[in-house]
Amino acid sequence: MRVAVFPNMTNSGVKELYADILKTLKALGAEVADSQIEDYDIAIAVGGDGTTLSVAKKASFNNKPTLGINAGRLGFMSGLEKNELELLKDIVNGDYNTEKRMMIKATVIKNSEVCGEYHCLNDAVISRGDLARLIDINMFCEGRPVTGMRADGIIVATPTGSTAYSLAAGGPVVSPDNSCFVVTPICPHSLVNRSIVFSSDKELTLTVGNDKNVNVYLSIDGESSIPVDSDTQIIISKSEYSAKLIKVKPDNFYEILNKKIIERRFI
Repeated sequence: MRVAVFPNMTNSGVKELYADILKTLKALGAEVADSQIEDYDIAIAVGGDGTTLSVAKKASFNNKPTLGINAGRLGFMSGLEKNELELLKDIVNGDYNTEKRMMIKATVIKNSEVCGEYHCLNDAVISRGDLARLIDINMFCEGRPVTGMRADGIIVATPTGSTAYSLAAGGPVVSPDNSCFVVTPICPHSLVNRSIVFSSDKELTLTVGNDKNVNVYLSIDGESSIPVDSDTQIIISKSEYSAKLIKVKPDNFYEILNKKIIERRFI
């Protein structure tokens, strides 16, 4: 078993946990490095959900699975907690399952030219800049109008991302074995704008209307921001890539949801 380990050293306690993971894997006979994932069988992300998200997305481009080991607070996407390193023996022995997670592609078009293509495991978010002004957003499905709204922004989430920013904005929780887009407005200036769920075989088009004093950005999984103006179209479609998260423990999605999100509200 060849394992590439990617720690987020900016997280508290990761340095010590990383050393323990390397020691455990080497004792189990695994070949370990922190080099390119395409040279190894699996990737291990050490940190919080953001770390797992970033590593799993990069690994998906090479069709490699990812195990998240939680060193953060929530660890909703993690397969193991930091006190469960003994279960790494199952990884080395190949005794694990993988969960396939749908991703979305955001294609940015300006003046009829493609400016960039971005793949999202969590979400693509259109939001205003530093001024507290609403922006006008129009959404089309298969070229036909769906809705227009004034809001702080809009979130297009995968089922994986439905428990992240989309949930905080009032969107529904969607089990990750579904294949769909969850579209949720951010602070809409209306009582009737609510989340809409689209089948992933649809293609969505988003446009914005903003005056020259308002900056609008497209955020990709919270990792990059692309300026957007009224001449820009954002095309949302299902990505050709899928993330694969390694699952060792028997907990299902709803048990993890209850343990990680619902119960923590009362702690």
